[in-house]
Amino acid sequence: MAARCRFRDWLPAASIALAVACCLCIAASAAADEPASAVPALMKLLESGRLPEQRLPAVMEMVCNRGNTRDLQVVWDWLGTPDRMSPELQRKVLDWLTDAAVTRKVRPDGDLSLINRWISVDVGHEHPELQEAAIRLAAAWTDKSVVPQLRDLAFAGDTSAEMRTTAIAGLSAIDDVTSQKALRLLARDHPSNLAKMQAISGITAFDLTAAAAAAAAVMSQGKLTQVELDQGLGDMIDAFLQRPAGPTHLAEALQTSRLSKDVAKSALRYMYSVGRSDAVLSDVLSVAAGIQVDSPPPTAEEIGRIVAEVDAHGDAARGEAIFRRKDLNCMKCHSINRAGGQIGPDLSAVGGSSPTEYIVSSILNPNLAVKEQYATRIFYLESGKLLTGIVVDRDDVRVAIRDAHGQTVTIPVADIDEEAEGQTLMPQGLTKFLTSDEVIDLAKFVSELGKPGRYGIQHDKTIQRWQVRLHPPRELTAEVPHLESLRQYVLNSDGQDWQSVYGTVSGALPLPELRGDANVVGAGESPLEQVAILRGEINVKTAGPLTIHIDSSASFQSWFNSDEQHDRTQYTVSAAAGNHYLIARVVLPVSPEGYFRLHITTPDGSPAEFEIVAGS
Repeated sequence: MAARCRFRDWLPAASIALAVACCLCIAASAAADEPASAVPALMKLLESGRLPEQRLPAVMEMVCNRGNTRDLQVVWDWLGTPDRMSPELQRKVLDWLTDAAVTRKVRPDGDLSLINRWISVDVGHEHPELQEAAIRLAAAWTDKSVVPQLRDLAFAGDTSAEMRTTAIAGLSAIDDVTSQKALRLLARDHPSNLAKMQAISGITAFDLTAAAAAAAAVMSQGKLTQVELDQGLGDMIDAFLQRPAGPTHLAEALQTSRLSKDVAKSALRYMYSVGRSDAVLSDVLSVAAGIQVDSPPPTAEEIGRIVAEVDAHGDAARGEAIFRRKDLNCMKCHSINRAGGQIGPDLSAVGGSSPTEYIVSSILNPNLAVKEQYATRIFYLESGKLLTGIVVDRDDVRVAIRDAHGQTVTIPVADIDEEAEGQTLMPQGLTKFLTSDEVIDLAKFVSELGKPGRYGIQHDKTIQRWQVRLHPPRELTAEVPHLESLRQYVLNSDGQDWQSVYGTVSGALPLPELRGDANVVGAGESPLEQVAILRGEINVKTAGPLTIHIDSSASFQSWFNSDEQHDRTQYTVSAAAGNHYLIARVVLPVSPEGYFRLHITTPDGSPAEFEIVAGS
């Protein structure tokens, strides 16, 4: 038997790092009769009562990541003791327990009924983020006892859209007789089409025929609102695409339905945006949309004719506008100047290094030459689902893939039944939504990228990727915000409250693209004003003065972190090393024109060194 570490001999001088090292040493050297815990030293530290408060999050995370069922029960008991943790740490612990349940199949070994208290309406009113985290944990535990609460939450008229989505997702994950009954009831009787589509997504897991019939009924009932098309339809289509027989069942149900052209086009666009062009479903939707079915890849002769048109008549400015269209989702997959999606090649220099023939061929036949790092893998799960994406990391426990939405999805290895090679996430047929002239202009734009001139590599330190605040609160939009509001709703606001938007190649953010989007604008000081809250990020490697330059056609206020508000087009700040936010409150113009551009320079003599944080 390996020698035991005498914890109490070194505890007074121990650091968390040393405790972790001791745990790893014990785990590596323990004999077969000592497998109980991979984190014994941390458990003693946690139970000793001597753990400094600032160290608690690190210990809790390590225990959740490595602990066994008895270790997790100690964590669960801590959660059940009032005032032992801040609400923020409580949410994190709930998320860590969820990860343990999903990836390691480990949960606390005692009484778990406390989960019902966390999901209660009272918790939801005071701390909705805790209620949502608790629902996700109950779903990971497949806890049937919470089904009535989740059903009631989904039906309640005062439940927020976000909470309703989480509740229905929880019902779908629990997947027992009572949750299945609740999903069927929601799909039939809920007054919201969004809720119906979310419930139908859950039904695909256990009854594809019923799910397809319900989906066809929702899609053919009349004109869906833009919000329903944007937020609900795609997720529902995705649920069918994640089942091997899903596209066939849905296609059969839609063949006898009367779809509007708008609904059919929206469904078809979504399919293509996630890299799917399954003929059985694509053809049915194409007919309903009144557009041609997928045509075969172009011949070499056809490519030659298109190239000649691109060189003679292509307009790169119009092509950039086409590239940015939401229905094509080019920016979701590809980045330019490091800003944009990460699931396809960066296109910043493609025109300077590739002939026009290659560019046209890649647009019309994207599977012709797929670089190895952008080839997908298809994972068939024991649950019957299939997931497709680019593998970004894997180990013995989990595989992380980047899906067609640019999101990282973690798949437990234990859940994978089979794995196969896929193709590019950009499907053939996406250009069916474009006219011939639009294809020519798009190819012209891409062919100019990286060449000297307007579409060349940009050397200015310009913020290309902005994050725009979703559902911005009145404290930010109705008037110039107080610094405390900036700290609460901008600086301390996490990623789920933000959506990425991207500047043009020149770095100018087109403001009309934001106007009218109810998700990202709020009401300003006058009834007609629409206001957007933007934040860009920089990483300062060496501290020093920085000069902020703003070129905007719209009125604005800007801040460097929560420093003094500026409405000047140029000002200098002193930047410490680390990450910083450039924040802007912009009044969106009513006209179809308008832009906002911000770039940063170092004044003469400044030692500052920094880089723009880009990505997706």
